[in-house]
Amino acid sequence: MANVNTNQVNEWRFTGSLNIQTSRDHPVSCLKFDSHEEILWVGSTTGRVSALLPTNQFSRYSAFIASQNSPVHALEPTENVIFSLTNTTLRASSKQGVPLANYTSHSMTNLSAMCHLPGSSTFLMGGYQCKLIQYDFSKEKEIRTSDLVDKEIAFMIKYNGSNIFTADKDGKVVLLLSWSLKFLSFFRFILGTQKTLKNSNTLMPFGRRGQNNDKFIKVFDLRMYKVLKPMSSLLNPRFARFMPSYCERVCSVYQAGHPQSLSLPWNLYPAGIRMFDTDSDGNSVEFPVDTSLLTAFDYSSSRNFIALGNHSGIINLFADRDHPSINENSKETIFAAPPVQPPLSFAIDDTSQTFGSIPIGFSPEPLLSDWPIECTAIVHRRRKPPTEQTNVKSIHYAVQIKNPRVNTKLKRHNIVPYFLEDTVIESTEEQKTTDERPQAIVKTKVSKLYKKRPPPPIQINRRANNIDETLETYTWNVIRHVTMQSTFSMNLVANSVVQVLYSISSLRNIIIRHICTKNSCITCELHFLFTAFSSKIGQTTGITTTNLAWALARNGISLKTGGLLSAMNQIIKTTLNDVADKDLATTISSKFDRHFCCVRCRGLQTIEQDSDHLLTLRYGSIHQASLCQLIEKALHLGPESGERECEDCKQMSRMECKRKIRELSPVLLINTNPSADEFVDFWRRQLTVFERRPVSQNAILGNVPPSPSEKKICRYGIDCRHKKTCKYIHGCIDWSSEQQKLLDEVDMDGWNHYIPSRIAAQLCEGIVRISDISDVPGYDEPNAIIYELEAMVHVIGNGEPSANWTHPVTLLKESPVASTAWTLINEQLVSRLHDHEARHVDARWKLPALLSYKQKGLEAKMNGQDIPDELFFAEENVANNETVSVAIKSMDELPKKEELVGLDAEFIKIKTDLLEFNGKFVQMRAVGRASCVDAAGEKIIFDDYVQLDDDVEVVDYLTKFSGIVAADLSSTSSDKYLTTHKRLLLRMHVMIQRGVIFVGHALHNDFSVLNVHVTEPQIIDTVVLLRLETQRMLSLQFLVKEILGEIIQSAEHDSVVDARYALKLYRRYMQINDQGTLGSEMRRIYANLPCNSPNHTASPLVVSTFSKTPDGTTEAAPKSI
Repeated sequence: MANVNTNQVNEWRFTGSLNIQTSRDHPVSCLKFDSHEEILWVGSTTGRVSALLPTNQFSRYSAFIASQNSPVHALEPTENVIFSLTNTTLRASSKQGVPLANYTSHSMTNLSAMCHLPGSSTFLMGGYQCKLIQYDFSKEKEIRTSDLVDKEIAFMIKYNGSNIFTADKDGKVVLLLSWSLKFLSFFRFILGTQKTLKNSNTLMPFGRRGQNNDKFIKVFDLRMYKVLKPMSSLLNPRFARFMPSYCERVCSVYQAGHPQSLSLPWNLYPAGIRMFDTDSDGNSVEFPVDTSLLTAFDYSSSRNFIALGNHSGIINLFADRDHPSINENSKETIFAAPPVQPPLSFAIDDTSQTFGSIPIGFSPEPLLSDWPIECTAIVHRRRKPPTEQTNVKSIHYAVQIKNPRVNTKLKRHNIVPYFLEDTVIESTEEQKTTDERPQAIVKTKVSKLYKKRPPPPIQINRRANNIDETLETYTWNVIRHVTMQSTFSMNLVANSVVQVLYSISSLRNIIIRHICTKNSCITCELHFLFTAFSSKIGQTTGITTTNLAWALARNGISLKTGGLLSAMNQIIKTTLNDVADKDLATTISSKFDRHFCCVRCRGLQTIEQDSDHLLTLRYGSIHQASLCQLIEKALHLGPESGERECEDCKQMSRMECKRKIRELSPVLLINTNPSADEFVDFWRRQLTVFERRPVSQNAILGNVPPSPSEKKICRYGIDCRHKKTCKYIHGCIDWSSEQQKLLDEVDMDGWNHYIPSRIAAQLCEGIVRISDISDVPGYDEPNAIIYELEAMVHVIGNGEPSANWTHPVTLLKESPVASTAWTLINEQLVSRLHDHEARHVDARWKLPALLSYKQKGLEAKMNGQDIPDELFFAEENVANNETVSVAIKSMDELPKKEELVGLDAEFIKIKTDLLEFNGKFVQMRAVGRASCVDAAGEKIIFDDYVQLDDDVEVVDYLTKFSGIVAADLSSTSSDKYLTTHKRLLLRMHVMIQRGVIFVGHALHNDFSVLNVHVTEPQIIDTVVLLRLETQRMLSLQFLVKEILGEIIQSAEHDSVVDARYALKLYRRYMQINDQGTLGSEMRRIYANLPCNSPNHTASPLVVSTFSKTPDGTTEAAPKSI
């Protein structure tokens, strides 16, 4: 062992082990001795950075989190700042752990190495990304990005004072110029070389060589570009570093074996440290190290300390003397000031001591010497209210002087405000010059996927001399998504919002947990729809939402004026407000503190707490701003508070309201306020600046194949001899392959979007900062909340210069198809779109109305609630009589699962102007009476007449077929048990939920008018059972006469009687079917039909004129008889 006076090493001794409090799976990732202070910096794979004091028994000095999801790859301390490198970020912190700055860019991905150029503020960063990044932290910007030669990686970066060296794992070392990062030369070493080290003139790669796999340390002279004699090593070095001294000393750390499992005992892989001179390989010192798998190594600038870190989170320290130091001349480390202790005693006349130094025992009870709370509140000096001078004249602004250079090239110089980046620019009409005003809109072509499909034309079949009413729709639902029918304009607008509510789990859970007896409750109608969605996925017919349309109209939504934009804004606000009122835990609301300020005296008023679930964008006089800035403004500016009495000046005054955020909602629902006057003009200005799409992609969505309603299928099919000239289509369109073209043909370059796909929200002292991180895939900010765009509702126009908005569409970021980014729902059309195409907006035909951002990683489990059976008995007679309901009264009488019940309903014809734009009247059917009997037909389960609302007008009571007269449905003159439509729906949904099987005649008519959705296994329809294929459907009256030999409906219909006879027909059908004579019996019945003359006593409301074939298509059916 060398003595103290030798040129090699002193007597090294083990000084101790340190545990940085990490688990076995989170090893030490890097070590760095501070060259300015007596501090050892430690980084771990958990993203934590710790500072230890070796001269103070290695006590902890500071610690902070550099990243939540990335290890710390490198540490570089400067005089006052510690820099830490993660996968995508270079973070600067004070040595006390206070964050100062962080830098990230698009080119910073998969970083692993960092090198600080001495005497400058420049860092070089590299990794597994084929680029070398030069960053100046004093200027806080990226100076240069250089591509490495042959797309190599730079997992190690070194600097020798003149040149830069980068190394990859294949044994290649590249030499670069330090001032330009240009390629100078490279060295190719044997495959397997792992790391490189160097001083100013010597380069040392180490690894394995030869077939015998003998270990070595190779030396390369940079002055002569000559390979020197390699130095053998017993074991493969894991780390090696030059230790500058009087001679060229090398410290090599080795470890036997390469453990494949970290669960093996650590002592199976012995390690050691070997120090030697490059001039005399034999003059070396070696000592063992008891440790597990080594992961980090460093030595101090004084060469007194050596530190080794392992995968168990342990740091082993070695020193060569009794009182070692990290640096020869270290600056003094700043510590927190120690607490000042009170003096033990002092004289009573000692005026140098303060009364605050007298210790007083803590008491939880208030003291008599405590000041009142009103005297300790912070109060700012009140501003004097302005005094009105009666004898003073003022000069008012008249007009802005004209620009004398308006016709020259200098017309823009110091005349208009500067448009700075990342600032909200406000302007007035006087400040806009002629060329700054929005240019005229050029007509454009709207894609077929977004177009509103016209109603199918009624085609006349001249040969059969009748009308072909076959329905054909543009259905492209290969994704098997739930669709809804737009029967009225109110449904057309509301259905798009319903799709968004169903796609967001937090909102869906609120809706399916709510049920009440309130009439026209929007959330209840949504509850009924969502419970039926699971059985309707992928059906081309879709779900009707008539009851939801009535609920919206009766909650104040008017379509008579304003068009689509006004209706869209009303429905978004009304629907989300109703859902949020049912959210008692405020799980979807952001929480605020509202601060009011009097505009007269500027006095601060009482702070109020508030919450908001819907952010409404405000445009006002803003000329140019990003969407993130608009969201910030919507968060901080509260609604107008109007005038109130000021607490200071005691006068009625207008209050300015500003909000400070206490907690952000996990779901940000953003209403773009489409009914605002500035909506279209503002978006047109922003999209002109921000929105871009590749020129070659403009016609991609125009290549969508024609729908079935646009062209008829040729009757000859693929055997047609005139395919080139035939005006019909041949064969079937492969919709899946056509949709795949929309994903494959989208160019990934050249897109630029105004709507970000991801945003980051940073909250500090009530102020929130929103940032667009769409193009930052590795964004890593511990204090930021990341939101991802999940759903959008867009209003679609016709592409004309007049901007006639026709209908909304929904875009959802969900699909069972792996390659699908977004799902487009346009009424009955469901398609797939690329992310770029989904987020692209055009002021001529596509603008957003509702945006939904969801917190990353937020997944709320489905937590529904069944409708309580007790609501079946929630009876309410709204008529002014004493009539008692004949319905059942106890839970034991309720039908159970798979029990049969007979159901029938009677309808009336009404008209209303609430469901269409511009107050257009529409006629429709409404339920007037509904009855249900048990399986035996003896017990009436319910028999309810339904009250008419004042906002509808009855066209015809259809008394001949329904048995209903005007007095039956009036609350003032009815002698029947009269209830509301909501109570009837609750009865129906309780029975549907219990799994009851409904038996009736033409039940699809009853369920359609009631607007309830029943699964097919719960429906037994006698009009379908008792029918021959390709033949007309038969009425209940005719079937009862022919099969049962009885006569019903001779005068008026009775729903109780019809329900009972439907059950009798079903039981008779089962008997005939079991006997095997059903076919002959039905042929006999059809032989008795009256020729060319339908039975005019039958109700035209019993059987629909459309039927559904087994393959799912729709065909025309004759009128009922």
